[in-house]
Amino acid sequence: MARSEKLGVSAPAVRHHPLRDQARHVAIAACGLGWVLAAGCGSDGPPPLPQVEIQLVGSDDSADVELLGLSPAELDALGDAHLSDDVWSRLLQVTVVPPDKADAGDLPPVLGSYTVADDRVRFTPMFPFDPGREYAVRFDAAHLPGREPAPEQPAPVVDVVSLPRPPMEPTTIVERIYPSGDQIPENQLRLYLHFSAPMSDVDGLEYLSLRDNRGQPVEDPFLPLGLEFWDPDHRRYTVFFDPGRIKQGLATNERLGQALDAGQTYTLVVDPAWPDAEGNPLQAPFEKPFTIGPADTTPLDIDTWRLRVPSAGSTERLVVSFPEPLDHALMLRTIGVEFQDGEAVLGRVESGSWETRWTLTPNAPWRAGRYALVAGTVLEDLAGNRMNEAFEIDLLERVDEATAGQASESEEPAADDIVRLEFEVY
Repeated sequence: MARSEKLGVSAPAVRHHPLRDQARHVAIAACGLGWVLAAGCGSDGPPPLPQVEIQLVGSDDSADVELLGLSPAELDALGDAHLSDDVWSRLLQVTVVPPDKADAGDLPPVLGSYTVADDRVRFTPMFPFDPGREYAVRFDAAHLPGREPAPEQPAPVVDVVSLPRPPMEPTTIVERIYPSGDQIPENQLRLYLHFSAPMSDVDGLEYLSLRDNRGQPVEDPFLPLGLEFWDPDHRRYTVFFDPGRIKQGLATNERLGQALDAGQTYTLVVDPAWPDAEGNPLQAPFEKPFTIGPADTTPLDIDTWRLRVPSAGSTERLVVSFPEPLDHALMLRTIGVEFQDGEAVLGRVESGSWETRWTLTPNAPWRAGRYALVAGTVLEDLAGNRMNEAFEIDLLERVDEATAGQASESEEPAADDIVRLEFEVY
């Protein structure tokens, strides 16, 4: 006679999605995996484990995890034991596999109930498994009722199961890459990739390559900074060229030479396998060619900027032109306008002409009077040169600054960290 036992397990539940395909079936023969040999399959070791089989079965809008291979005596003991929630979750645990494939052992188990039937143990989730999402199933026979403790227990059986993902049409694209121009200096510092939708929390460098004019990949052109350089919305990814390859005498430069050579053409290639936040690939591959100009070691100088000043009473744009392209993210974040009383002028800020132009369209008409264009001294050109300060290779400092900048992009710079260019509106 079948015995049933309904037990809740504390955990966050998966989202509801209809099941459209037959579940994947995974079989595991315990002694065939090698872990039983290490723990002792012979008579001198702990009691031999059953040759268990873990599978995900179901159709329509439901699927269950089943454990087969337990002996009738073990099934009877389970049915009679009235195990607590905690013991059940240690015996047969189902957890969501994180997107980054990290160990799910510390995550809480999925909410659901257990049934002991004629020849199997069945776990039924409170909410249907999410198609395309991976789940780790862990069976630990050491927690079977009546199993005697042993000095050496065999490792638990762990497997990953999932329901087929419904066919989906990829929609996410690379909208743009900054710098948007076709030429960058030999000592270019960083690139920004903007996507049309949020992306997965993965290391983007796995999906990027830099190709020379023969189509060959450039060896290690970027700093391996991993997951640190997504913006909060996961729609902008920052890529740093390795500055260690720029300066003569550094080990990386001596070993690999410069990543970019003036006069040559390179292409940044984005692999369409890069998953978006839903796990879908990009709609299409993306390539951005660059021609390399000479190295830029000239500090920024606000006195070289040119302003086109609007008229009082109008909502015309204030246009600021630069003699060279500036870092796109920094120019939007660190440049602003103040009225003579120190009040910030609010409006729509945009860049243009391949990042050689900054514009402000005010929310309210310009008032006659004195104004100041203010810029943070952390503003950089494409090579990392700042106000009256040429770029120096100090990787830890620049990485820390970049991380802090992304975490606090709305913070105002201190008074001694800005430069001012005054103008008057008539």
